Amino acid sequence: MAVTARAAPAGQAGTADVRGALARFLERHCGRPVTITACASVARGTMREAWAVDTVLTSGGEPDRLVYLEDRGGALFDTRLHADDELRILRAMHAAGIRVPRPRFRVDAGDPSGLGPGLLVDRVEGEAVARRVLRDPAFDAVRPRLLAELGEELARIHAVPLAGLERLARARPGEPPVLAQLDELERVLRAIGEPHPALELALRWLRAGAPACARPALVHGDYRLGNVLVDPARGLAAVLDWELAHVGDPGEDVLWFCIRFWRALDAPGHRGLGPRERFLDAYAGAGGRRFDPDAARYWEVFGNFRWAIVTLAQAWRHVSGRERDLELASIGRHCAEVEWEILRLLGEA
Repeated sequence: MAVTARAAPAGQAGTADVRGALARFLERHCGRPVTITACASVARGTMREAWAVDTVLTSGGEPDRLVYLEDRGGALFDTRLHADDELRILRAMHAAGIRVPRPRFRVDAGDPSGLGPGLLVDRVEGEAVARRVLRDPAFDAVRPRLLAELGEELARIHAVPLAGLERLARARPGEPPVLAQLDELERVLRAIGEPHPALELALRWLRAGAPACARPALVHGDYRLGNVLVDPARGLAAVLDWELAHVGDPGEDVLWFCIRFWRALDAPGHRGLGPRERFLDAYAGAGGRRFDPDAARYWEVFGNFRWAIVTLAQAWRHVSGRERDLELASIGRHCAEVEWEILRLLGEA
């Protein structure tokens, strides 16, 4: 989820409803009365809203600090995970020692508590807003090592055994996994119905050069600053937002992290964290694959193509009248920037 963090205004509409529904949901699962001592919206993305929840789940126990991840709808792709699959992934990652919030409960659509579909996980302290991580002096001590930590953690994610996660594979037998991804992205592009010659060129180029994948892995699907928590003392604290995870080619994650949009547009490094080679070297040093220039370019073009489709689809939600939202509308302006970057990369191929 691309999170736009903002504190909930006092008395925000819906807070009391969510608080009451959470209490009913937790009481049913704990078998006793539960008091919610605090409940506030802390982040709102294009697909989810995050609520910080304080309660006590065990009689006489310590306070539980949770986050309720409420689905808002607005899924761009049919391949977005069901909450049951996301819960399975979080459990597998947590058991493997990956830095993720400990999963607690799944909330299904139509739950009798009145709570909307989503997940409840343990709250992890840290900052998710990238500009604060990059600029706030509080993060000066951990910033120099953060790129390496992110690369190493991604390698560990890709090394987690796929037992129990096989159903998340999208590839057709005998085909490169990326082709299934391209099919879904093309479906969205055709549904929008706008002419984008640069994207048509990229799509043809990506299909023609689709690489085989010798070692499929659990791909996060949106691994970048903004979807991780960073603690001023500990550095990388947790990897968030697994709703786009799937079994696929690790190159998707590695070069998605490196696309120009996630960096300052006029700088080759990864924003203020350092050169991308530091991230790539750390990934390879922790057991991940080392990408030669041609492979890196392929996945960088793919990442930019995918992001261009996302910007169009988000803007379409607003322009079509389906969901009037200034943030969604503003995302659409980035498509031209990404198309320019695609043409630059293809010109170097």
